[in-house]
Amino acid sequence: MGETCVEAGRTGAPPRIAPDDVPWLSVAQVREVDRLMVEEVGVSLVRMMENAGRSLALLARLLLGGDAGDERVLVLAGPGGNGGGGLAAARHLAVAGADVEVRLSGPPEELAPVTAEQLAIAQRIGVRVSVGAAGDLGQPTLTLDCLLGYGQKGAPRGETGSLIERSAGRRVLALDVPSGLELETGILHVPHVRADATMTLACPKEGLRARGANAVVGTLYVADISVPPLVYASLGVPYATPFGRDAIVRIDQ
Repeated sequence: MGETCVEAGRTGAPPRIAPDDVPWLSVAQVREVDRLMVEEVGVSLVRMMENAGRSLALLARLLLGGDAGDERVLVLAGPGGNGGGGLAAARHLAVAGADVEVRLSGPPEELAPVTAEQLAIAQRIGVRVSVGAAGDLGQPTLTLDCLLGYGQKGAPRGETGSLIERSAGRRVLALDVPSGLELETGILHVPHVRADATMTLACPKEGLRARGANAVVGTLYVADISVPPLVYASLGVPYATPFGRDAIVRIDQ
């Protein structure tokens, strides 16, 4: 889907970079990046989430052919930061004219505080929100997988697993990692999302190129969430920003 929808006839396609142009981080390193951003740099989780959601909405618009107006988008959102990024994207897409529906994997009272804040904003502007996999999901043009993030462990269960199963056969853009792909181990659990494209954040994660991962990651993009070089330097990771020309780049694999 990435090649057909993003590249064909478009002048605004994200720049393409080689895999070796960016560092690939372990889950432990990603956790440390998040900690340093909040505790040392002073960039809050809310700010990073907003950057992630806006970039996800921009990439979704490209995958929709450049115009989100009247397109139907389904957002599958989990309770943590990944779900919050999806809810921010839902808001941006709704403002851009898309017909957006959000399906939460659990009740709103179980959302992390920053994710609950994004949900409240989305609801105030009229985004439709429901809970669980039951009922008609319709035929969205694009589904955003924002269920599980880089910290996921074990096979998805409950409503999360059911929503993943119901994503099968749909055109899916995953945020950070396809749900069901455990980045820390590279294990592809059942069920798992099979994405047409994945937009990971800041730097790609090692698990995204684990054995068998390409089949579910699809076309891989990386989005800028404003992590400065000094954060990578503190980890001893050589880094040169790939975002000079665009806030989203595509990694050739």
